[in-house]
Amino acid sequence: MNRAINILLLVFSMPAMAFTIFVAFDLPIDFLNTSAGLLEYRDKVFLVLALLLLLLVIRRSVSRWVGVSMTRKPERFIWCAPIGKERKKQVRLFLILEAVVAFVFAGVSYELTHEAWPIAGAYGLLFLDQIIFMLVAPTWFRVGVTQKAVVVADRELKVLYFSGLRRVEVHQQTLYFEYIEDLQLFFPINCIAEGDYTNFRNAVESRVNRDKVFFSEKFKDLK
Repeated sequence: MNRAINILLLVFSMPAMAFTIFVAFDLPIDFLNTSAGLLEYRDKVFLVLALLLLLLVIRRSVSRWVGVSMTRKPERFIWCAPIGKERKKQVRLFLILEAVVAFVFAGVSYELTHEAWPIAGAYGLLFLDQIIFMLVAPTWFRVGVTQKAVVVADRELKVLYFSGLRRVEVHQQTLYFEYIEDLQLFFPINCIAEGDYTNFRNAVESRVNRDKVFFSEKFKDLK
């Protein structure tokens, strides 16, 4: 989910930044026979672009906070444990990088033209959400197994259901869940801390029909 929303944020950021640059430098818009600085409704364009960005920011934030709130209560799970230390370091680095990018976009937008304050505000909220999440949420980063699914909650929420599962395997430090109709879900194997592999595998095995779900040798050898 987080990856998809990040892609959408990037997609919508391109026209937002492009319009900001056009207005800031009063560049010509030939098909309208005018320049960006003279557009009558440019303030409304800024608001619409900022609203689109803000909706994505809110959707992203809600998904992450819901994810960590789920794993805050281990009693809901058959098995639940904190994510691995290496994964936690990676997540912290990603959060810092995303916060830096959001801060730069906010600053550049407002510096180019104060008319872009709605866009700068949207990026500012993204930056603030990143910082709060990075300071508060890491102690809740967990991976768990429920009656119906594997739940991984760190910088994003991943839910891998057991329904329709046909194969579980490890390849290049990634754990893959393969389903009917060629659906494939995955998460980094280092989300599971070293020493917890056996407990995780046993919890998964208790919720699937081993006559129908294949475990690869690499998965079975994890300890």
